[in-house]
Amino acid sequence: MGAKTGISWTDSSWNPIRGCSRVSPGCIHCYAETVAARFSKPGQAYDGLTDKNGRWNGQIMVVEKHMLDPLRWRRPRKIFVNSMSDLFHENVADAVIDRIFAVMARASQHTFQILTKRPQRMREYCIARALGLPLPNVWLGTSAEDQATWDDRVEQLGRIPAAVRFVSAEPLLGDIDCGNAFDPAPDHSKYRPIGWVIIGGESGPGHRPMDPQWAESIAEQCRNAGVALFVKQDSGSKPGKQGRLSDDLWQFKDFPKVVAA
Repeated sequence: MGAKTGISWTDSSWNPIRGCSRVSPGCIHCYAETVAARFSKPGQAYDGLTDKNGRWNGQIMVVEKHMLDPLRWRRPRKIFVNSMSDLFHENVADAVIDRIFAVMARASQHTFQILTKRPQRMREYCIARALGLPLPNVWLGTSAEDQATWDDRVEQLGRIPAAVRFVSAEPLLGDIDCGNAFDPAPDHSKYRPIGWVIIGGESGPGHRPMDPQWAESIAEQCRNAGVALFVKQDSGSKPGKQGRLSDDLWQFKDFPKVVAA
């Protein structure tokens, strides 16, 4: 299959770049940072990408040997782009992003899922490349762990043309009022609604607990708006567990319908 992943809302991961830096509370227990710190010794995969405390240092590495991976994967699949980085990190050159989008355009048999904590740069990039975007097989998403990040990032995401716009509320660290994020766009508005939401609590040692009512609240807002919902996990020591989540909530493993721009 290639690049197997334990992330339940995708089939494979593709990491043509490595490296990142923290931008908000959701980054504090970053699983990718933990993996990078573990393999950061001289000569290892993440050498030079973390500091002495095991935190991302903002350096970015282009992994040439993996740049064309999706072209080698023949069976169509959903591919999470850069599970070990952020494609729109400020230190990723536009030319590198161009190369990654070119691969996605050529590998049209696949569906690519891009998740960023930097939707403003995503928006700026997509506007600058308007003649070539959006691609029908590329979904664009942002992470939002609390009300402040939802309000800031989802507003930016809604102004980016995409086949699907989605939000990963993981790790969910507070109650969120989704506001008008799911509402049909008014006439002549550049804003377009969010079509998919992923909910997940934080996992691993020292995880911060998610109140199940926060997840229930987002789920109710999605149901009322007819928005696809994927419930990934409760907070806990191990990922992917139902934990305290109700059976009614746990059943939601939906994917969005693809709608042009």
